[in-house]
Amino acid sequence: MKTINYIRLPDGRKLTYAEFGKPNGYPVLYFHGSPSSRLEPRLYGDDLFSKFGLRIIAPDRPGMGQSDFQPGRGFSDWPKDVLVLADTLSLERFSVLGNSGGCGYAAACAARIPERLRAVVIVSGAWRMDWPEAMDNLPSHLRLLWNLARKAPFLLSVTLKMMRYGFKADRERMMAQQKKGLPPADYAVIEQPGRMDAFIEMFSKAMFQGVKGPVWDMRLYVREWDFDPSEIRMPLSLFHGKQDPQVPVALARRMMSALPSAQLVTYPDDGHLSTFCNHFGEIAQALTVV
Repeated sequence: MKTINYIRLPDGRKLTYAEFGKPNGYPVLYFHGSPSSRLEPRLYGDDLFSKFGLRIIAPDRPGMGQSDFQPGRGFSDWPKDVLVLADTLSLERFSVLGNSGGCGYAAACAARIPERLRAVVIVSGAWRMDWPEAMDNLPSHLRLLWNLARKAPFLLSVTLKMMRYGFKADRERMMAQQKKGLPPADYAVIEQPGRMDAFIEMFSKAMFQGVKGPVWDMRLYVREWDFDPSEIRMPLSLFHGKQDPQVPVALARRMMSALPSAQLVTYPDDGHLSTFCNHFGEIAQALTVV
């Protein structure tokens, strides 16, 4: 497990990435949530990926973690960076896994570089977070965050800074809030030893350079995307928990009408985190389809 690796992109930017699982395993590029960082796979554990023979390569997106900011970027810029990373690592073909806020980036790869992909899997995927299917079903504090992303990015910057400080300063209070706000299946995940520490670290590292990158990343989800998901022709595998409070399953159901090649699998008792943890065998199978 190597958590600090980097390459130089053609425009001079640094792209930082971490690796997990088996070094010679089946290659999967893991696209983290928003805001998050390349350390997100630590939340699930290196052993999980090794168990299924996966080599997980998790890059920081521009301006997050230790990857350089990219002015004016959209979702469709990401596949270009992905190709440079894959070529540098001598990956002719590979799978991509978009978790939560990694959804738009996985979809962009499916639309723009399908010839390099073996499979595209999206877990608990965020699509347009300003759509009614999201806004009408979100808890009030999450609705506020996405509204700030859409209407008041400066206030979102302030809020993210406060959240980062709060997570690190009062872990016990945060755990109490999680117990109150999460569905039982998700809290069962986060209370396991080491999980909360991994969560705090991945969130903090997202803002390693400040909040400019995370704010930009979140804003992409509350405005018109720079590609049309209906362009996607390759198969997609979507996994979503019906108890997900962070990305309501109604959002994934709406997207199915625009994604004729997609298959949606839902779990009645799982939430945002537990879908990944409790059903990773099925996720891994979808990633390694030949």
